Amino acid sequence: MRLIDLGPLPLTLIASLLVAVILLGLRVFVMQRVQQKRQRENRQETERLRSLVAAYRSLAGSFSPAVHTDRAQLEEALADIVLFGSIRQVELAAQCATALVRAEPADCQVLVEELRSDLRTQLGLEAIPPHLVLPPSGPGCSPRADRGEGEGPRRGGDAQGAGGAGGGGEAAAGAGGLSAGLIAADAGSRQEQ
Repeated sequence: MRLIDLGPLPLTLIASLLVAVILLGLRVFVMQRVQQKRQRENRQETERLRSLVAAYRSLAGSFSPAVHTDRAQLEEALADIVLFGSIRQVELAAQCATALVRAEPADCQVLVEELRSDLRTQLGLEAIPPHLVLPPSGPGCSPRADRGEGEGPRRGGDAQGAGGAGGGGEAAAGAGGLSAGLIAADAGSRQEQ
């Protein structure tokens, strides 16, 4: 008995099953790609949030600003914000970095408030009510000329530094660019004096 002798029904059934299997395979492939893309976006967003939270903690870690701060830590936090922040946050970080290059006190308070607001929104937390006034927080950004090399307290207590608040290796690599630029500009301003 041949397949043709059974009539058109088995051919239609076989063709329908073949099309269903092909469509099922295509659907599985597409869904897998969509899931991989979603996972990649989620990892990127998680890394972005971690880096911004670490930068926020570096900038707003204290409600009693210190007289001397670790400039490298501040530069690393600003570099993370430049890399992962919104356009408004990048503008504010650039203003702070420019003040550091000029050896002026950097007012980080507006940046701290912007970061706090953005992070609370992204984490799904309520906004801080306007009637609740928080005291200014963040580093007391004194000019670098006030202290010599090696002076001033370091977080972590060792001479090598604490290395920031955990933005990962990629964030530290991003910090190197801004830090190198600020240090080079700082060295150039010292030579002019």
